[in-house]
Amino acid sequence: MTEVAKRLAPTQETVRELFLKSGNLCAYPGCGRLMMNEDGVFVGQVCHIEAAELGGERFNPSMTNEERRSAANLMLMCYDHHTVTNDVERYTVEILKGYKRDHEIRFSRPDRAILESLTDWTRQDEPTAASNLKRMSTILGWGLADDELQESALALQSYIERFRLVPVDVRRFVGAVAMRIQRMRSTSAVSESLGGDSILASNLRGALRLQDSSIMQRTNEMAAYYLGSLDEMYQNDMPQPAVEIHRIDGWPFWPNLAEFCEKAPESMETFTVELDFRRLDS
Repeated sequence: MTEVAKRLAPTQETVRELFLKSGNLCAYPGCGRLMMNEDGVFVGQVCHIEAAELGGERFNPSMTNEERRSAANLMLMCYDHHTVTNDVERYTVEILKGYKRDHEIRFSRPDRAILESLTDWTRQDEPTAASNLKRMSTILGWGLADDELQESALALQSYIERFRLVPVDVRRFVGAVAMRIQRMRSTSAVSESLGGDSILASNLRGALRLQDSSIMQRTNEMAAYYLGSLDEMYQNDMPQPAVEIHRIDGWPFWPNLAEFCEKAPESMETFTVELDFRRLDS
């Protein structure tokens, strides 16, 4: 006899597991909202990937009630993103499971948690390369032919082979700078050239809450790996320090990737930390 679908509250053990694996952050890509605030109040939401009851989003009649309330079918999100993901056509079961997996791996992999160990963790980072860039092209509205996308994918593959050798903190910094460049693109804080895309160091200082010395250190590290360099931008006829991210053969890849992350959406750390560039394909 088929079990009648009935909403069951998750067990305390399940909720504990969700919190441990979420890092107290919303699982939606790029969201940094806390699930429990500084006063210890739970302000997030326990969200079902496949609905608990008939008529709910992505309801799966073949699941049992216990499966529906299991940790594998639940994720923590803020109210806004819980509401957004009610769009079942855009946010399929596979998409939400991918968000959950990507988010939880940030806090569950021992090679990310034990950073003080003197191990070359770049040897653990096996990238997955893009092969056609069709998803990126569709989301960004490029309208390029398959052969043009293939040429760009090959250039990116060569770039990724070098990028994988870069320490993860430097890779994260590149991604954060790219996201800021994309956000500030329509302002005078950003400039473009054939060689790269630049943003005022003072803008990064305020947005990323970094000291000037930290920004300069990270920029020097970028330069060591040929990812970027220290630049100058003029503000009120006065030169100001800026950070430039180099382009790939004239392609503003990093700003494009930042725009892709916003629109898809995807987490930038999927690319800078996990090196999963296959997400750019369809």
